[in-house]
Amino acid sequence: MTTHATVAASAEVKKAIPALAELAGKIGDRQVRNRGTIGGSLANNDPAACYPAATLGLGATITTDRRSIPADQFFKGLYETALAEGEIITSVSFPIPEKAGWQKFNQPASRFSIVGVFVSKGPQGVRVAVTGAGAGVMRVKALEDKLAAGWSAAACNGVKVDAEGLSTDLHGSAEYRAALIPVLAGRAVAAAG
Repeated sequence: MTTHATVAASAEVKKAIPALAELAGKIGDRQVRNRGTIGGSLANNDPAACYPAATLGLGATITTDRRSIPADQFFKGLYETALAEGEIITSVSFPIPEKAGWQKFNQPASRFSIVGVFVSKGPQGVRVAVTGAGAGVMRVKALEDKLAAGWSAAACNGVKVDAEGLSTDLHGSAEYRAALIPVLAGRAVAAAG
């Protein structure tokens, strides 16, 4: 599979989905970016990892040595995916969006997301995917509906995200994470243009 550094440096990725290249370039530190892979990250499905948000936020398809799995069906929960025993990810196909943006508020030492938000507008409509806030990556329908009605950072203002089911830990409460989601979504939309 492709390393984070390769995704971040790819002229093809930068042209097609700049937000994906930006996301990859901010994963972990230099050592992690040069050894870690997109496939490894997706297979691990860490609840604060960045790639699950991009994959779900773009409506990507994960291909294994046995089948193709839409992102909406791939992520099952905390460190759990649709992969069967011994099944290996061989590629990930991303639809090219009209617009896409990524913002994360990260834990400084690990650089994992306390909250990360990936937004896109494209062939599959508007998608908003959040990582770091709960037990796994998730879509936020309230933000998707607002952005579908009018793609602007201001559309995210005032959107209330329910804190129930979100994580509380030493980095932030569920309520704090819920408040961060629309703020970061607005910033991601602004970055996407």
